[in-house]
Amino acid sequence: MARLSPLLKLKLSEKLQQGWSINNLARELSLAKSTIYYYYRKINGKKYQEPTFISSNSELEGEINGIFAGDGSQHYNRKKGSYQVNVHFGIKNKRYAEYVKQLFESFFGKPFRLNLDGDNKLRLRIESRRIFRYFEQYLSYNSRVKHCTVQLKPDCSAQFKIGFLRGFFDTDGCFYQDPGCRRIKLFYTTTSEVLALQIRALISDLNIQSSLYIRTPAYEKPVYIVNILKEGRNRFIKVVKPLKAQRAGNSAR
Repeated sequence: MARLSPLLKLKLSEKLQQGWSINNLARELSLAKSTIYYYYRKINGKKYQEPTFISSNSELEGEINGIFAGDGSQHYNRKKGSYQVNVHFGIKNKRYAEYVKQLFESFFGKPFRLNLDGDNKLRLRIESRRIFRYFEQYLSYNSRVKHCTVQLKPDCSAQFKIGFLRGFFDTDGCFYQDPGCRRIKLFYTTTSEVLALQIRALISDLNIQSSLYIRTPAYEKPVYIVNILKEGRNRFIKVVKPLKAQRAGNSAR
């Protein structure tokens, strides 16, 4: 059996953790399948461990799906047979990115990588077919244009919806407090018309009123803005508990 160099072993180990199949690894690394399988067992034990999470329509899952709906993306490489799941952040949101990394790892039971993506962005990612397919359980979208097609599927639990509102607000929502702390504004933004209407319905279920405003930038898709009305802002912060509000002082006036 061929002996692998330390560098090739490391590359093989990384790709196994990313969910690459033995067939695709053999093609990519130009190795015999028997060699791949030997190291497959040696590196990962008797059997490579797939993610072992259990879906239960929970508040935690709602937050995870809300985060993905806001700033997530997916890429399927047909040639390599790899399924990549990403969440994107601005470089100034590193603290939140680390929170999301911990959140995803605690639920999915697999390590995610958080890396620089260009000069001013961060990207959290993993390659896993099961995690890739997981989001289809609760969300409907075209992965090529997710931002304007994403919508929530029906039959989610009340707790899931609260988590979803939190995760989506912390990615695509805005908490604004004026310098004198006399007034705050809370609103969601999305280019998905269906999701904007769903957000309004979820908020209404919490006895919180909202308004919908449509902004139409030149040569761009319409942006749907769901504004939480003044009377419901305290309740929204208390029930949904968005981290953006907590970081800003979590006190509505």
